[in-house]
Amino acid sequence: MTRGSEDSLTARFDRWLDYAFFGGAEVTVLGLPVLLTLMVAPNPVTVSLSAMTALTVSTVTVATLRGGWIDVGEWPAFGDFYSLPLRAAYYGGVLGFTAYAGSLAQLSTGSPWPGIIVPTACCAVLLALFPRVVDRLQRVSRFDVPF
Repeated sequence: MTRGSEDSLTARFDRWLDYAFFGGAEVTVLGLPVLLTLMVAPNPVTVSLSAMTALTVSTVTVATLRGGWIDVGEWPAFGDFYSLPLRAAYYGGVLGFTAYAGSLAQLSTGSPWPGIIVPTACCAVLLALFPRVVDRLQRVSRFDVPF
């Protein structure tokens, strides 16, 4: 590849960083109510490890999937107003569920490693299913609103 090529490694990495920045901001802002709720959860050490792992993995996963590096379907655009409530609920649900599951795994095993492994696996799988959820909800909705 030539240095000025659009497909250069630097250009692709720069594009992925853009997706990671905006994906991280989107997941954090839309998942903020759940993250604030997790601050008062019992066992703050286990919950915080799992929640921060979920937040980090969600950022990387959203960037990778939205950028098309792994094809799972059409992802809603950042500024898509119609899918905003669904994205907020879904991101919050993913963060809350994975933080709870990771915390439960840590408490049951006594090791911090399940608090990293469980949220990582759950976030990747649940976020990969998101385009299908959007598509199904669009099909069953009364209005033909393009997501």
